[in-house]
Amino acid sequence: MKIVVFVKEEEVVLQPTQLGRPLADHYCTAHGTFKTEQILTEESRRVIEEANKKAREINVEVVTYNLSTFKGKLVAMLKGVKSPTWRIVE
Repeated sequence: MKIVVFVKEEEVVLQPTQLGRPLADHYCTAHGTFKTEQILTEESRRVIEEANKKAREINVEVVTYNLSTFKGKLVAMLKGVKSPTWRIVE
């Protein structure tokens, strides 16, 4: 038996946009760059906390899939999951 957890990440900007230097001083070649980071949504944190608590109670392993990745989306689609949640699987 195991608990399957589906989580979702969101991308947040870490620093303001920096405008790149245009090539040959032409405005259309300038581009903005910024650093981002993937963080768990509040709902995903709650789901992980609940699943870990239940896993400790019944002594089972927790398997996590990220709905923000291709593999996570594929597994979720096959299992009919559309939002962060957890399920106990035999």
